[in-house]
Amino acid sequence: MTMEYRSQLIDRVQFAAQLGAGRKVLDIGAQHALNHDVTHPFGASYRRIITGASSYEIFDRDAKEGVKYVGDLNTPEGRQKLLTALREFSPDVILLMEILEHLNYPCEVMDTLAEHLQKNPKTVLFVTLPNNGNWILNWLNWHQDHNVAFFKSIAERFVTRSGLGKCRITMYPCMQKYMWYWWVIYLLSFGQPFNWGFLVTAE
Repeated sequence: MTMEYRSQLIDRVQFAAQLGAGRKVLDIGAQHALNHDVTHPFGASYRRIITGASSYEIFDRDAKEGVKYVGDLNTPEGRQKLLTALREFSPDVILLMEILEHLNYPCEVMDTLAEHLQKNPKTVLFVTLPNNGNWILNWLNWHQDHNVAFFKSIAERFVTRSGLGKCRITMYPCMQKYMWYWWVIYLLSFGQPFNWGFLVTAE
Protein backbone atom coordinates (compact mmCIF):
# COMPACT_ATOMS: atom_id res chain seq x y z
CA MET A 1 0.00 0.00 0.00
CA THR A 2 1.10 3.55 -0.79
CA MET A 3 -0.80 6.22 1.18
CA GLU A 4 -0.15 9.93 0.75
CA TYR A 5 -1.94 12.83 2.43
CA ARG A 6 -2.07 16.19 0.68
CA SER A 7 -3.16 19.27 2.58
CA GLN A 8 -4.36 20.95 -0.63
CA LEU A 9 -8.05 21.77 -0.10
CA ILE A 10 -10.10 20.64 -3.12
CA ASP A 11 -13.71 20.89 -4.24
CA ARG A 12 -14.81 17.26 -4.59
CA VAL A 13 -17.26 17.93 -7.43
CA GLN A 14 -14.83 20.11 -9.37
CA PHE A 15 -12.08 17.56 -8.81
CA ALA A 16 -14.34 14.78 -10.10
CA ALA A 17 -15.18 16.87 -13.17
CA GLN A 18 -11.49 17.38 -13.89
CA LEU A 19 -10.80 13.67 -13.49
CA GLY A 20 -13.58 12.75 -15.86
CA ALA A 21 -13.02 15.41 -18.52
CA GLY A 22 -13.01 13.69 -21.91
CA ARG A 23 -13.13 10.24 -20.29
CA LYS A 24 -15.68 7.49 -19.61
CA VAL A 25 -17.21 8.00 -16.16
CA LEU A 26 -19.25 5.57 -14.07
CA ASP A 27 -20.93 7.45 -11.22
CA ILE A 28 -22.08 5.10 -8.43
CA GLY A 29 -25.17 6.17 -6.50
CA ALA A 30 -25.47 9.53 -8.27
CA GLN A 31 -29.09 9.45 -9.39
CA HIS A 32 -29.93 12.06 -6.74
CA ALA A 33 -27.59 14.52 -8.43
CA LEU A 34 -29.76 14.55 -11.54
CA ASN A 35 -32.68 15.77 -9.46
CA HIS A 36 -30.94 19.00 -8.47
CA ASP A 37 -31.98 22.18 -10.21
CA VAL A 38 -29.23 23.20 -12.62
CA THR A 39 -29.60 26.78 -11.35
CA HIS A 40 -28.58 25.61 -7.86
CA PRO A 41 -24.82 25.85 -7.26
CA PHE A 42 -24.53 22.11 -6.55
CA GLY A 43 -26.61 21.13 -9.57
CA ALA A 44 -24.72 23.46 -11.88
CA SER A 45 -21.36 22.24 -10.59
CA TYR A 46 -22.33 18.56 -10.82
CA ARG A 47 -23.51 18.98 -14.40
CA ARG A 48 -19.91 19.71 -15.37
CA ILE A 49 -19.08 16.10 -14.52
CA ILE A 50 -21.81 14.88 -16.83
CA THR A 51 -21.22 17.24 -19.74
CA GLY A 52 -17.43 17.04 -19.56
CA ALA A 53 -17.20 13.25 -19.78
CA SER A 54 -16.88 11.56 -23.15
CA SER A 55 -19.43 9.04 -21.85
CA TYR A 56 -21.29 9.12 -18.53
CA GLU A 57 -23.38 6.39 -16.89
CA ILE A 58 -24.90 5.87 -13.43
CA PHE A 59 -25.04 2.76 -11.28
CA ASP A 60 -27.79 3.09 -8.66
CA ARG A 61 -30.15 1.08 -6.51
CA ASP A 62 -33.35 2.27 -8.19
CA ALA A 63 -34.29 1.96 -11.85
CA LYS A 64 -35.02 5.63 -12.42
CA GLU A 65 -34.55 7.88 -15.41
CA GLY A 66 -30.88 8.32 -16.18
CA VAL A 67 -29.79 5.11 -14.44
CA LYS A 68 -28.38 2.52 -16.85
CA TYR A 69 -27.06 0.00 -14.33
CA VAL A 70 -29.26 -1.06 -11.42
CA GLY A 71 -28.18 -2.93 -8.30
CA ASP A 72 -28.45 -2.83 -4.52
CA LEU A 73 -24.91 -2.72 -3.12
CA ASN A 74 -26.15 -4.09 0.20
CA THR A 75 -26.61 -7.47 -1.47
CA PRO A 76 -24.17 -9.94 -3.07
CA GLU A 77 -26.31 -9.79 -6.22
CA GLY A 78 -25.95 -6.03 -6.36
CA ARG A 79 -22.18 -6.18 -6.01
CA GLN A 80 -22.07 -8.75 -8.79
CA LYS A 81 -24.14 -6.40 -10.94
CA LEU A 82 -21.58 -3.69 -10.21
CA LEU A 83 -18.80 -5.94 -11.50
CA THR A 84 -20.88 -6.63 -14.59
CA ALA A 85 -21.41 -2.90 -15.15
CA LEU A 86 -17.69 -2.28 -14.77
CA ARG A 87 -16.87 -4.96 -17.33
CA GLU A 88 -19.52 -3.81 -19.80
CA PHE A 89 -18.93 -0.07 -19.56
CA SER A 90 -15.17 -0.24 -18.90
CA PRO A 91 -14.93 3.23 -17.31
CA ASP A 92 -11.77 5.30 -17.16
CA VAL A 93 -13.02 6.99 -13.97
CA ILE A 94 -15.22 5.59 -11.20
CA LEU A 95 -16.90 8.02 -8.80
CA LEU A 96 -18.12 6.87 -5.38
CA MET A 97 -18.96 10.11 -3.61
CA GLU A 98 -20.86 10.17 -0.30
CA ILE A 99 -22.17 6.63 -0.73
CA LEU A 100 -20.20 4.23 1.46
CA GLU A 101 -21.49 5.75 4.71
CA HIS A 102 -25.02 4.66 3.75
CA LEU A 103 -24.15 1.02 3.08
CA ASN A 104 -24.32 -1.96 5.41
CA TYR A 105 -21.41 -3.69 3.67
CA PRO A 106 -19.06 -0.90 2.53
CA CYS A 107 -15.89 -3.01 2.75
CA GLU A 108 -17.34 -5.58 0.37
CA VAL A 109 -18.06 -2.80 -2.14
CA MET A 110 -14.52 -1.43 -1.81
CA ASP A 111 -13.16 -4.96 -2.27
CA THR A 112 -15.22 -5.27 -5.45
CA LEU A 113 -13.80 -2.01 -6.78
CA ALA A 114 -10.27 -3.00 -5.76
CA GLU A 115 -10.65 -6.22 -7.73
CA HIS A 116 -11.60 -4.21 -10.80
CA LEU A 117 -8.71 -1.75 -10.37
CA GLN A 118 -6.18 -4.56 -10.14
CA LYS A 119 -7.45 -5.99 -13.42
CA ASN A 120 -7.72 -2.55 -15.07
CA PRO A 121 -4.72 -0.52 -13.85
CA LYS A 122 -5.54 2.51 -16.02
CA THR A 123 -8.84 3.04 -14.21
CA VAL A 124 -9.04 5.77 -11.54
CA LEU A 125 -11.37 5.66 -8.53
CA PHE A 126 -12.42 8.73 -6.54
CA VAL A 127 -14.08 8.08 -3.17
CA THR A 128 -15.39 10.70 -0.74
CA LEU A 129 -16.63 10.37 2.83
CA PRO A 130 -18.24 12.98 5.11
CA ASN A 131 -16.12 14.47 7.90
CA ASN A 132 -17.63 14.09 11.35
CA GLY A 133 -14.88 16.31 12.68
CA ASN A 134 -16.78 19.30 11.26
CA TRP A 135 -19.07 20.54 14.06
CA ILE A 136 -21.29 22.44 11.61
CA LEU A 137 -22.25 19.25 9.77
CA ASN A 138 -22.92 17.55 13.09
CA TRP A 139 -25.03 20.49 14.27
CA LEU A 140 -27.05 20.36 11.05
CA ASN A 141 -27.54 16.62 11.71
CA TRP A 142 -26.50 15.73 8.16
CA HIS A 143 -24.98 12.49 9.45
CA GLN A 144 -28.15 11.05 10.98
CA ASP A 145 -28.51 8.26 8.40
CA HIS A 146 -24.82 7.33 8.27
CA ASN A 147 -23.53 4.01 9.56
CA VAL A 148 -20.05 5.25 10.49
CA ALA A 149 -18.71 8.49 11.99
CA PHE A 150 -15.74 9.53 9.87
CA PHE A 151 -13.02 11.50 11.58
CA LYS A 152 -9.77 11.81 9.62
CA SER A 153 -8.00 8.77 11.07
CA ILE A 154 -11.14 6.65 10.92
CA ALA A 155 -11.77 7.59 7.29
CA GLU A 156 -8.19 6.69 6.41
CA ARG A 157 -8.35 3.28 8.14
CA PHE A 158 -11.81 2.63 6.69
CA VAL A 159 -10.46 2.86 3.15
CA THR A 160 -7.00 1.36 3.60
CA ARG A 161 -8.17 -1.72 5.52
CA SER A 162 -10.37 -2.73 2.61
CA GLY A 163 -9.06 -4.24 -0.61
CA LEU A 164 -8.29 -0.69 -1.74
CA GLY A 165 -5.41 -0.75 0.72
CA LYS A 166 -3.46 -2.72 -1.88
CA CYS A 167 -3.62 0.27 -4.21
CA ARG A 168 -1.97 3.70 -4.36
CA ILE A 169 -4.10 6.18 -2.41
CA THR A 170 -3.92 9.95 -2.18
CA MET A 171 -6.11 11.55 0.51
CA TYR A 172 -7.43 15.11 0.22
CA PRO A 173 -9.51 17.41 2.45
CA CYS A 174 -12.56 18.63 0.52
CA MET A 175 -14.83 21.68 0.72
CA GLN A 176 -17.88 22.66 -1.32
CA LYS A 177 -16.24 25.52 -3.17
CA TYR A 178 -19.23 25.85 -5.48
CA MET A 179 -20.84 27.73 -2.55
CA TRP A 180 -19.48 31.30 -2.51
CA TYR A 181 -19.49 31.32 1.28
CA TRP A 182 -17.52 28.08 1.67
CA TRP A 183 -14.55 29.85 3.21
CA VAL A 184 -16.78 31.28 5.98
CA ILE A 185 -17.90 27.76 6.92
CA TYR A 186 -14.32 26.54 6.71
CA LEU A 187 -13.18 29.23 9.15
CA LEU A 188 -16.13 28.71 11.50
CA SER A 189 -15.38 24.99 11.61
CA PHE A 190 -11.75 25.72 12.64
CA GLY A 191 -10.32 24.47 9.38
CA GLN A 192 -12.27 21.21 9.25
CA PRO A 193 -13.22 20.08 5.71
CA PHE A 194 -16.68 18.87 4.79
CA ASN A 195 -15.40 15.66 3.24
CA TRP A 196 -12.40 13.38 2.93
CA GLY A 197 -11.45 12.50 -0.65
CA PHE A 198 -9.44 9.46 -1.76
CA LEU A 199 -7.93 9.17 -5.21
CA VAL A 200 -7.20 5.47 -5.79
CA THR A 201 -5.18 3.86 -8.55
CA ALA A 202 -3.64 0.41 -8.94
CA GLU A 203 0.03 0.14 -8.00
